[in-house]
Amino acid sequence: MNLVHSVVNVLGNKYLQTYANNMTIKRQDMQVRQETNFKKMKRAMQGTRIYKDLRLAHIHSYDQYVNHVPVFGYDQYEPYVEMLASGHKNILFKDEAEYFGLSSGTSGKDSKRIPYNETMISIFLRAQKRVASRLSQLEPQVNFLTAPRLTFGSDPYLYSENGFKFGYISGILSTRMPKALSKNTFPSREILAISNWDQKIELLIQDCLQQDIQVVSGIPTYLISIFEAVLKKTGKKTIKEIWPNLKVFIYAATPIKQYQDRIDRLMGHELNYYGVYAATEAAIGLPYDKYQNGRQRYFLNPDLLYTFTPTEGSCQNIGLHEVQLGVPYYLNIGGPNGLIHYAMKDVIVFDEIDGDLVFEFVGRKSTGMNLAAEKVSNEEILDCFLKTKQRTNIDLRHFFLSPSEKDGCTHYLWTLFSPSHSTADQDTLEKILDEEMQQLNLDYADCRSVGVLGPMRVCVKNAESLQSYFEAHRNKGQFKMKTTFETAEEYLQFMRTHIEPSETSLSIH
Repeated sequence: MNLVHSVVNVLGNKYLQTYANNMTIKRQDMQVRQETNFKKMKRAMQGTRIYKDLRLAHIHSYDQYVNHVPVFGYDQYEPYVEMLASGHKNILFKDEAEYFGLSSGTSGKDSKRIPYNETMISIFLRAQKRVASRLSQLEPQVNFLTAPRLTFGSDPYLYSENGFKFGYISGILSTRMPKALSKNTFPSREILAISNWDQKIELLIQDCLQQDIQVVSGIPTYLISIFEAVLKKTGKKTIKEIWPNLKVFIYAATPIKQYQDRIDRLMGHELNYYGVYAATEAAIGLPYDKYQNGRQRYFLNPDLLYTFTPTEGSCQNIGLHEVQLGVPYYLNIGGPNGLIHYAMKDVIVFDEIDGDLVFEFVGRKSTGMNLAAEKVSNEEILDCFLKTKQRTNIDLRHFFLSPSEKDGCTHYLWTLFSPSHSTADQDTLEKILDEEMQQLNLDYADCRSVGVLGPMRVCVKNAESLQSYFEAHRNKGQFKMKTTFETAEEYLQFMRTHIEPSETSLSIH
């Protein structure tokens, strides 16, 4: 058996590395691939409602697609999606809808509903294969076909409607995992489907504890909770005492920056982190190299169509062959599920390394807070602030919102600015802010209910300090007051530099 296992390991690694060597990463190859992808998509869409409405019969090349097919957001595609979900045929594609993926920005039936046909599911599955192949080059000591891994995703399906299944893409893909991989992936699909958090974690620990886990993947905050539960259960001080061969951490949905130190402390040594830029709409960016020095570089998934809109100046879309290195662009994609020219609203910047086209994710058109895949929007943050102000009748002038950690739990930290004469009770403010956010964003409420996010924290500051900052910078013209911070470190540095430069520490309730 040892000989057989050794042969399987060698063949598995050789297969993945051969596949990686043949992947399209070179800039020139990617540009050629765009023309091929466009023609393939056009053929597949012929006879559909979206094909007729966008007059694709008159679009004959990738260059014409870039310049003449309008870029739509979800709101423009939603009527087509609803027709498809109601059972109509030949709306966005000609084959059957396999599933509908729900965005994690909201929950349940209020989410964006992204249709998946079999071709789109295949693109997601090939993306997973490409990630494993790329990592087999970067981490040759790990066999990504046979190494035991802890993968924590969502429940496969949340609800059914008109014969269609609706759920999050990570859960949907878990049902399509090849048997060769599923036998080495923990916990089981049955455990992931358990709705009770405590029961799920208890069974997960039982499922994983005796395995030689070498790779973990998922949303950082959830994996932190699992690590802490494992340590509590075993009485060990670090994860490396339990899984000494764990070296690779694959993350998605949120940046790793604010969690890396905490994870490494739980682990007992530094891990190698690899980000995957995957959205409900598509798996877009696959890891080019490991996360280091605050940067994660990706290569584009070669199965999709891409166009780009400059963030400044002309709003004219450009093709992949026209992008300039170091220039920020809004990203647009096209796929076989009928979202022919879809605005992701993400901002990326390209670079080139030895002929390989790589990019970094640098922001969103509409940013907010996203600590545990709850994706609270700027609009929801502002609504939460205004509703709290209305309920308390407190003269709140402005707010800052940042991540915070207390007693091993991640929180939202609100810094509220109010005149010195106002009476602001911090306990009351924390309670109301939490209640309002749970009403506004059901995924935030889900994270609170399972303990992945702790309750709101509040720090009240004198509004005069903020006024001084504004007066010092208002001569810049369209000066915009900052509201949200990606990390606690960024927030503290900003406060020390601009708001309270004489204070060496900040008092937080």
